[in-house]
Amino acid sequence: MLKKIRLHGSVTSASELVIIRGCSRTQVHQPTRGVSARSSTDERDLVTKWVGKIFGEEAINDPTPFGLKRMDWSKVKDLEVTMGRDAAPVVSDDGVMKTFRKLLAGTQLEEEDLRLAYSANEDGWTAEAFHTCVDGYGPAIVWGRTSGGAVIGGYNPLGYDGFGSDKSTMGSFLFTWPDGDTKVGKPFKLPKVETDQLAVIDKMDQGPQFGPGDLKILLKGGNPRKVTSKLIDYQRPSPKSKSLFNPAVETTTSAELVELKVYVRRGGKLKYTLDGLRWKSEFVQDDSGSGPPTGIFTS
Repeated sequence: MLKKIRLHGSVTSASELVIIRGCSRTQVHQPTRGVSARSSTDERDLVTKWVGKIFGEEAINDPTPFGLKRMDWSKVKDLEVTMGRDAAPVVSDDGVMKTFRKLLAGTQLEEEDLRLAYSANEDGWTAEAFHTCVDGYGPAIVWGRTSGGAVIGGYNPLGYDGFGSDKSTMGSFLFTWPDGDTKVGKPFKLPKVETDQLAVIDKMDQGPQFGPGDLKILLKGGNPRKVTSKLIDYQRPSPKSKSLFNPAVETTTSAELVELKVYVRRGGKLKYTLDGLRWKSEFVQDDSGSGPPTGIFTS
């Protein structure tokens, strides 16, 4: 059984202007903003105290004890969903990005310049087009609008690779403006509940999916625009809500999309290297990245 790694490490910032072509649109990469780390306490837990007694203070103070680099959890984003505050605006955001930017507080994308990686109306309502455009680029925001007016979507902190994996994380969330009013209405931000299992389903033959059926966009069959939502593994907007849709118009757990877009960080695919016992991702400007190695996000 493959070891489960819930999320990748920190990424570096770009410093030069680069143009990268991919998936029917040109990406203009601008310098990205650094992400500040959260402060952490220096209190020792039982394990640290036990190590100190056996191996001495040198082992505790050594940044690479026994040749293994310590994990600085204060620099890791997306361990959980940040509630109670909004992310600040980013100058490069376009109209759609401005609507969901506030939801990205505490995520890897909070201060990053974003780009439109996939547009179903431009690139095609197929799973193949979806994966061609988004695989390997890291954390992604899925954004859609239904025929009933609801604006819905989700944040995937692990990104897409199409390896057929069920990804585990407590950093993913869904969101919805049920009435579609993104200018005045306040969005519902809906974290994963109870366990991190089946947070994101990533299969090559289908589109984005969160939970077993909390948000499912297959992009195949007779109606590739069909979207279903039955909230079980993610929080509900209210106790009576069963889906992300507009209850005044869409009374079932099924609807039809008129728009579907996916946004990622500007730049090339992530480059992964093995750092001790964990994989570390690096944001690169060129084509040297190839996305995550097979299996590092699977259970």
